[in-house]
Amino acid sequence: MNKLKRQISLDFVSDLKYTEFCVLVFSFIRKILNIDDDIYFKIEISLREVINNAIIHGNKSDPNKRVHVILKWTKAKLWLMVKDENEEKVDFREINKRLENHDLLAFHGRGIMIIKSYMDKVRFISTDTGTEIILEKHL
Repeated sequence: MNKLKRQISLDFVSDLKYTEFCVLVFSFIRKILNIDDDIYFKIEISLREVINNAIIHGNKSDPNKRVHVILKWTKAKLWLMVKDENEEKVDFREINKRLENHDLLAFHGRGIMIIKSYMDKVRFISTDTGTEIILEKHL
């Protein structure tokens, strides 16, 4: 399989019904890569969380804003890239600080803690045109 066939891009309006669609697409990739149940569960939960965050917290469920998702893979690794169209810069240092204090009751941040524990690498990029979260999992 050439590299161009190892990537799927999705682009949709800020509606939670598209989270299920993305999970369905990921289940297709699971079959291609023969991902075991435990790893699949961790990736699926992380994918749901990051997409829901992009819709609810990033785009504030604004139907005029879009969510951009790229699923990219090799036999050894999977990347999930999710970007919202939030024009406000997110202070991930502040979120990480609350997480270090184990503030599990905080309104923001619990999902990030789950994602960080389930994925091998998580990167946050906040710009004037949106917030992008890149998740990486070794298979």
